[in-house]
Amino acid sequence: SANVKATGALSAPSVDFKIDWKNAATSQTKGAGLSPFSIGASGKLAGNKLTVDTSLAGDAGMSLKGGGSVVITGNRAMDMRFTGNLPFAVLGAPLAQQGLVADGVATVNLQIGGTAAAPVINGTVSTNGAKLVDVRRNMAVNNLTATVTFNGSQAVISRLTGNLGGGGTISASGTIGIQPAGGFPADISIKLDKAVYVDGTLVVSTVNGTVGLRGPITNATLSGKLRLDKTSITVPEKLPTSLREIDIRHKNAPRAVLAQLRDDGEQKPGEKSSVITLDLEIDAPSHIFVRGRGIDAELGGLVTIRGTAAAPIVTGGFTMRRGRMTILNRRLDFSDKSRITFAGDMTPALDMEATSASGSTTLTVDVAGLATDPAITFSSSPELPQDEVLAQLIFGQSMSKLSPVQIAQLADAVSQLAGNRSTSLFEGLRNQLGVDDFDVSTDSKGQTSVSVGRYLNDRTYFELQQGGSAGAKAVINLDVGRGVKLRGGAGGNGEGEAGIVYEREY
Repeated sequence: SANVKATGALSAPSVDFKIDWKNAATSQTKGAGLSPFSIGASGKLAGNKLTVDTSLAGDAGMSLKGGGSVVITGNRAMDMRFTGNLPFAVLGAPLAQQGLVADGVATVNLQIGGTAAAPVINGTVSTNGAKLVDVRRNMAVNNLTATVTFNGSQAVISRLTGNLGGGGTISASGTIGIQPAGGFPADISIKLDKAVYVDGTLVVSTVNGTVGLRGPITNATLSGKLRLDKTSITVPEKLPTSLREIDIRHKNAPRAVLAQLRDDGEQKPGEKSSVITLDLEIDAPSHIFVRGRGIDAELGGLVTIRGTAAAPIVTGGFTMRRGRMTILNRRLDFSDKSRITFAGDMTPALDMEATSASGSTTLTVDVAGLATDPAITFSSSPELPQDEVLAQLIFGQSMSKLSPVQIAQLADAVSQLAGNRSTSLFEGLRNQLGVDDFDVSTDSKGQTSVSVGRYLNDRTYFELQQGGSAGAKAVINLDVGRGVKLRGGAGGNGEGEAGIVYEREY
């Protein structure tokens, strides 16, 4: 609803107005996910000068009040002031285009002067306890606290701190130019303190260091040196066998949709894309751990990341410090020339080699390929078939001399190395028996023993062993806490044992 009173000559009228808009909504506010809000405004238009006093209120903590004057002719000089709370949901649509989701409220206290073509902004914007999620990079910043001061030509970040969802903190300081003609130049320093990055599939890393973001904000360069304190790269034990890329085509697409797809895929002549250029150095002298499918290794080295945020180019790699590979009960040490590289993007590529000897035969295991699904191959000198190499490697004898149980173990090992453990014979037996562990082993004399184990509760593990030279045996482990366990056993021949075990993972 509105009341308007106009007086004076038609060429230079004087207009007084008062507007009250309940449940206000526009396509922009709906697109941002905002609920309808209320707007109240009153003012006067006279002598080509608009004077207005307005208030706005809505859900999610929205509350803004302010006003001032705007000259509607010439250079359109402004003198406006606004105070109140503005929820980040207002920025939902532009943030979503960058893969970001923000939650929280900003406290606004701004004065806007200058002209419409060159506004001069002074004041502060601050937030406390906000949250920012980068969906594309699987990162979340919690308890985000920031204070930004506007001095007319720059936005000065005097305080910006937050806790990363995986652990550690991030902080930033610096300036961003706010004059449109200047391209919004940025000079921001970002500090990471024990920041934990988790990509959700392969990598967990703790990062320290400082990087800078400098240049026009839409084409800035992110540069600096980071140090990885501890990084774990996991080789998946299981691989999905039923998932593949789905080819989706839009049939009978409207002309507007086809134009949008074409615009998204092609850059118009003279159009500048908004990208961040990378110039980063990642230093990790040690503590790069690779684990999975029997691999347990530590590497170290130096890599550089260049290119753009959309298409990073990674060079360098990590070399072996120490490492081993365990296949059933056989342990092999990786050679010093084993390393991790990057195939242009951020996915680690493994190139690791372990050797062993069986009599006069030298056996070699190669782990090569992307960490998501590396290929594990076997070779020997003199040359033998791969199944024969694996038999010699694990059991120290020819494939033709293996017992049925040993052949089943060999097949289980191959399934594990290939990442298809769901087809494992021993896993199937374990599930059918309802136990937590099921193991069949053979000693150097070819005698077979079977053991089954199950947790009676969170602290008590019970195991039965049968076969081999020891005969039947029952073992119980009681976890009393802080790495201390009590262990006792009783054999079918009447012999018993007891002990205290201390374990610590480091």
